[in-house]
Amino acid sequence: MFASLIVLFVMAGFFAILIAAISPTKSDGAALSGYSAQMRAASRQVYSPTIANDPYVIDQWEKSIQALERACRDSGEYCEQAQQARRSINR
Repeated sequence: MFASLIVLFVMAGFFAILIAAISPTKSDGAALSGYSAQMRAASRQVYSPTIANDPYVIDQWEKSIQALERACRDSGEYCEQAQQARRSINR
């Protein structure tokens, strides 16, 4: 029984070391930013009927509009869609 307790404590120690090695740290910027993004997404109210006020949604809309405008400048495509999108967000 004593040997079982020792094995149990050793396994718990290895598990704690494994968790500490996997968890993001401040020195691991990529892991930390990915973890932060997951936490922000988890804390957002995804099913809220007022997504137009969600900062994440506004940021994604802006990125999409910028991509349309860039395509318009570079290749002359999607210019009308870019103008309509810009007008719709600047109401």
